[in-house]
Amino acid sequence: MMMVMKSAAEAVDVDLAFLRDGVAARCAAGDEYFAAIAQELAGCAAAMADRFFAGATLLVFGSGAGATDAQHNSVEYVHPVLPGCRALAALSLTNDVSTVTGILGGPDPLDVYAHQLRALSRPGDIALAFLASPHDGASLRGLRTAREREMLTIALSTGGTPSELPATHTFHVDHDDPLVAQELHLATYHMLWELTHIVLNHRGIAEARR
Repeated sequence: MMMVMKSAAEAVDVDLAFLRDGVAARCAAGDEYFAAIAQELAGCAAAMADRFFAGATLLVFGSGAGATDAQHNSVEYVHPVLPGCRALAALSLTNDVSTVTGILGGPDPLDVYAHQLRALSRPGDIALAFLASPHDGASLRGLRTAREREMLTIALSTGGTPSELPATHTFHVDHDDPLVAQELHLATYHMLWELTHIVLNHRGIAEARR
């Protein structure tokens, strides 16, 4: 009985050490990442506020896990959870299942986001792409199309070389664990949302064109 209790206690200690190490590693990754992107993050939020103040729409897209991040991110702008933050126009391009599946089943599946951007966006709008892989051809083409349409382009990327991306602002996570990378990106787009509202509220969002 004593041996069983000792083994159970040892197992708890191992589990606690595993959790402590995991939390410490994530904190260290976050500290390094946000120290590197702080200036870019502030500049991107200010640029987004400029566009929203002029009546822009945010169009968000991504493939795989990025598709769910796009849906999560867009709804936060449309339905803000904090008092004093007005709703801002935003749309996830992964929400339109009929369009997405129709294009994916057609002759040019990589055009799935670029097609929607050509149909829905205007110069001055904002495009935000989640790229979980440097080989995400659909999201890359979407970013290129957004840039051609004179949109503000933002990329949250992992893998590959961030300088290769056709984006005005790039937030690149270089981490072996895809879950850590997604956590850092989630924190990034939440901070962009909050900082954008801080700028808008400072300027007087009620005066913005609707």
